[in-house]
Amino acid sequence: TFFTILVIFIGFSLKAQTVLDFKKKSNTNAAPRTDMLNLLRAEVKKEIYQDVVFVVNHFLVSGNYAWLEAEAQPKNGGKLIFPKDYQDGAYDCCQVQSLFVKSSKGAWQIAASGAFSTDMWFECIGKEYPKANPKIFTEAAYSSRCEN
Repeated sequence: TFFTILVIFIGFSLKAQTVLDFKKKSNTNAAPRTDMLNLLRAEVKKEIYQDVVFVVNHFLVSGNYAWLEAEAQPKNGGKLIFPKDYQDGAYDCCQVQSLFVKSSKGAWQIAASGAFSTDMWFECIGKEYPKANPKIFTEAAYSSRCEN
């Protein structure tokens, strides 16, 4: 009946807009959270040749999108050591941002990421991905100054 279809449609719509907080690891988010952080960890390692862990400041997920802002730290403690020629010496330790997108097969992938950048490369990223729920982004990533 029409009513049943309407209830199902509303249920799917509400589920798509649900925002989950992955800032802290829990039993319910452990697997996808770890998968996403491992993807980003591998990208950072390609850049600075070190294993890192993340201090997560912001990590929200909704539907097929997730936005992360974190600080990278060496896995073994201490301070990160950047290659001498890394970004011509222009880097901002230790901030990292990443937009994750779930593939049609259900695997998380990095759609865009940046590590240690001195600019706000991500300032309008929320507007660049209109299918992403704007509520997952920080104000800096979904600025009102950005054009639609």
